[in-house]
Amino acid sequence: MEYKNETVSIEGGWPMEHWQWKFESLALIRKTLEALREKKLLGLKCPGCGLVYFMPKPYCRCLSIPDEWVEVKDTGTVTTYTFTGAWAYEGIADEGPAGTPLIIVGIVLDGTDTMTVCTLSDAKPEDVSVGMRIRLQWPENPEGKLEDLAYCVPL
Repeated sequence: MEYKNETVSIEGGWPMEHWQWKFESLALIRKTLEALREKKLLGLKCPGCGLVYFMPKPYCRCLSIPDEWVEVKDTGTVTTYTFTGAWAYEGIADEGPAGTPLIIVGIVLDGTDTMTVCTLSDAKPEDVSVGMRIRLQWPENPEGKLEDLAYCVPL
């Protein structure tokens, strides 16, 4: 491969108006995280098509602006899953903590139309299936962080 030693500078700037949606997302996430401290889940409903987003987003796929906050249940349905962990790599013993697979599930919470991801605990890989019902496993003292939603358990 040939390396270039010269550098080129181009006049101009970053038009930040194109990135406005990223900053709007921060305000939506802030409200969502504040609700987590109280063990509440907030979704954002679109007035155009009725979709409920969790995590909230500033624009809907129908090009409307979701503007109605709705409380979402902490139960849901597994829509996809995968297994991961040290056991998946050749040459690592299949015993003890290194042999314990992590079960990562994509879930749609009841009352929402979008998927979120968490780790399924208290389940064996052979017991996991699409359509499986779950409940989020809240920490004893939620801190208002996304980590508060890290785990779920089978119903």
